[in-house]
Amino acid sequence: MSRRARIPALPLDDLDAWLAAQPDIARRNWRVTSIDGFAAAIAVGPDRVPMEDWLRVIFGPSLPETPMGLGAISAVIGHMNAVRQGLRLDGGQRWRPLYLREEDGTVIAQPWAAGFMFAVKRWPAAWRPIFETGHHVTFMLPIIALEAEEEAERLTAANPEARAHLARAYHHVPEAVLAIRDYWHAHRTHPT
Repeated sequence: MSRRARIPALPLDDLDAWLAAQPDIARRNWRVTSIDGFAAAIAVGPDRVPMEDWLRVIFGPSLPETPMGLGAISAVIGHMNAVRQGLRLDGGQRWRPLYLREEDGTVIAQPWAAGFMFAVKRWPAAWRPIFETGHHVTFMLPIIALEAEEEAERLTAANPEARAHLARAYHHVPEAVLAIRDYWHAHRTHPT
């Protein structure tokens, strides 16, 4: 950890470029936006996930050791801390997901939702209670719909009203994330 502390964090744009240049990481679709979703799930999830565990999910079993790789690790750790802080300040009311945007301003939220749901699927036993109680429908529906965007579009193809509602699902993600956080806070079996 001491060597990581001396390496400056890559700016997020440089982190995205570095991630895209790493074949194994790029193959698994890790981008800054998906890491942001993953970080949000870890920050609001049921259990504290050790840093080494979630870093290895992103970077693989062998963490990078080059200066750029260490800068990437520092950037991801810094971003995780920023997400946690954003969800704490003002009760998280000003926190917003980091979505991709096309040049025309179109929001692409699926990679963010995929990152969030990757964390849920990576630690299924910890997340199981929210699914067993059915609360995931109430709290996670916008995120689930965005993650399975193609399937949701297929299901709503014949219903323009439902399709329009789906197109606005990304607007509801901040409140969904806060509701998930509040659910786990109320149902946590052990302090973090």
